[in-house]
Amino acid sequence: MKYQLLLWVILQLCVTDTYALNLEERHLWGEDITQLQTLITEKHIDPFANIKEEKFNASVEQLVGRLPGLNEAQVEVEIMRLTRSIGDAHTSYNIMSGAHRHYPLRFKYFGENLKVVDTTKEYHFLLGADLRGINNYSLAQLQQNLSPYINFVDNVYSFRHSFSFHITVNKFLFGAGVSDDLNIATFKFAQGDQPITIDMETISMQQFAELSSDYVISEPEIHYFNFDLVGIRLAYLDNYNTVYVDFDSYPESVQLQQHCESIKDKIRDSGASNLVIDFRNNRGGDFYVGLALSACIQDLDQLDWRKGIFVMMDAGTQSAAMSNAAQYQQILNATLVGSPTGADPNIASETNHFRLKNSNRSISISKRYYGFRQTPSDALYPDLPMTTRWEDYKEGRDGPLLQLLSFIQDKGRSD
Repeated sequence: MKYQLLLWVILQLCVTDTYALNLEERHLWGEDITQLQTLITEKHIDPFANIKEEKFNASVEQLVGRLPGLNEAQVEVEIMRLTRSIGDAHTSYNIMSGAHRHYPLRFKYFGENLKVVDTTKEYHFLLGADLRGINNYSLAQLQQNLSPYINFVDNVYSFRHSFSFHITVNKFLFGAGVSDDLNIATFKFAQGDQPITIDMETISMQQFAELSSDYVISEPEIHYFNFDLVGIRLAYLDNYNTVYVDFDSYPESVQLQQHCESIKDKIRDSGASNLVIDFRNNRGGDFYVGLALSACIQDLDQLDWRKGIFVMMDAGTQSAAMSNAAQYQQILNATLVGSPTGADPNIASETNHFRLKNSNRSISISKRYYGFRQTPSDALYPDLPMTTRWEDYKEGRDGPLLQLLSFIQDKGRSD
């Protein structure tokens, strides 16, 4: 009996330690929240363009006052509400910068359907399933209820992109009240007409990082040049008289400069008159590197500068990638292809990065403003809309790229 009583006391202490802030923790988080308030006020280029300063300050004061009734996860999610209220993707709180775990799922939107595109071996039977809800919340309720907390958001497109990731983070679901357990949640799916309900446990950050997509793109078949430039790959698509540039991420400026002549040589040797630059799922970097690429290729007279330059984009095209896509449309006379970007072309951008002094959590704050459109807009929209269909994706076909290459072929026949 004494042993059972002792075990019960130990369990209660563990629960208390996991789910409640002690007096010292309240003080430390209070300091961090005040630091965040000061940083946003002093470092953001236009902090109160989307929220009145008085309202923001009142929200900070209310959060500090609520600390005695919150656990750490709730504090972090409420800080995400503060940064989200500023209204731009570059002002954000990174809940992943502290210890956390993930549910073993990678999601991707296809229209209104949020599908499982990767998971651990244990749950491979869920591949292609539609998420219907988590615990007592439907997908529609999750999207609505979590909207005030989702960070890294400029518009509805980046919201979906960020939402599909954040719902895998255990502390986020727990802190937002979706789950009442830190490491177990009930996920509800539909596989065709078959409903599936699973009580799922979390996995480590390292295990989650190994997940990407179980669906390998094999069509069109692309053979890249042997080219040692991180983030940028080139290929010649002979059947389409096209050089394809997969601009997946941003290398250092000096690296691009070192490879400029090699890039031009590859394009010259191909004889191609069409150029496709693919910014899909490029979350950004230094857009001056993108400008350097445009400067590198601008003297290639073999290219059809009137109607042979194409830039691909989607909801994952954000920050510098969106900036470069907008710039290429202007300075390269490029045709924009794909779906709307996850970034607003007229919004505060670029970031200062800081660490909160006590928790060491990472925050970013916008420090520049760029206007890439004369008129108000929430996204960069394509000239040629082409979306990724589930039917193509599951079969390993890059639908938008195949559509674009078909368009280029038709263009060539009519020239």
